[in-house]
Order: sequence, then C-alpha cells, then structure tokens
Amino acid sequence: DRIGASHVRVFGGPIPDHATEQQAIAWAVEVLKRGAEYAGTKGITLGVEDDAGLTSTAEPTVEIVKRAGSPWAGINADSGNPPRNGYSQFEMMLPYATSVHLKIQISTEDGKKEPADWSRLLRMSGKSGYKGYIGLEYEGNDAEADVPRFAATLNTLVRQVSG
Repeated sequence: DRIGASHVRVFGGPIPDHATEQQAIAWAVEVLKRGAEYAGTKGITLGVEDDAGLTSTAEPTVEIVKRAGSPWAGINADSGNPPRNGYSQFEMMLPYATSVHLKIQISTEDGKKEPADWSRLLRMSGKSGYKGYIGLEYEGNDAEADVPRFAATLNTLVRQVSG
C-alpha cells in the first residue's frame, strides 16, 4: 500500500502432514477471503501463485480462488511451475489470472521440461480475456546475457499477438 503496489503474489504453502488436500484448501480459502477483504480496502489484488505445495497445480489453485469469491483475489499464473501438462494447466488458470508471467521452459504431459512456446501462451492469454501485464520470470544462469534477449523476444511476440 505504501509503495503503490496494486498486486501482491501469495502462496498456498505445503499441505500439513496431518491434513487432506481438501482440508488444506478449505483453510487456504478462509485465509484468502480474509486477506482479500483487507487488501481490497487498500486497492490491492492478491494473486495466488501456482507454485509448490498446495498450489502446485491448477486445480486446487483455481478452487481456492473460486471459493474465496472475492474480486480482490485471483491467480498469479506462472507458465513454468506446473509439474505436468504446462499448457493445459496454464490455460485452466487464465480465467482467474490477475497477473501472468512466462518462463523459458514449460512442462510436457510426462513432466519433462521443454522450451516454452510463448506465442501459444500469449494467444491463450488473449483468448481468455486476460488484459494485464505479461512478465518474464528468469531462472537461468546468465541473466546479464539472457534477460535482455528474452525480454526483447517477449516484447516482439506481445506486439505480434496483440495486433
């Protein structure tokens, strides 16, 4: 709020050893409802990221956001995080996306990583009605050399896909 953030990414955390996934989802829903209610008073949207633990896949991530039922809660969709079926998982999250970031790799159906088809991901984002920023999340080893090149490529593709 003090620095003007309009979006904050949040995480689902691990599923406690003694709990089922559905119990953990119910707890996450209650926490997200409360957090979104407060964030909304500050004009901030919370984006649950599909990243490890409870929210490692699209299904529970979407369920948490839908059940929270707040205009101040959505999904921080990360194309590179789902462990399998990256394209279909990403597409499932897009209707609830409040922020999107792309990675240079995406998971295949069998869980292997392959270079991400950013044009495909951008078309999916547009088709879903997503109108926010598209960011680049870099996890490589040579940011100084790679990031300018990847950012330029992403910028070009966004312009091509946007028309």
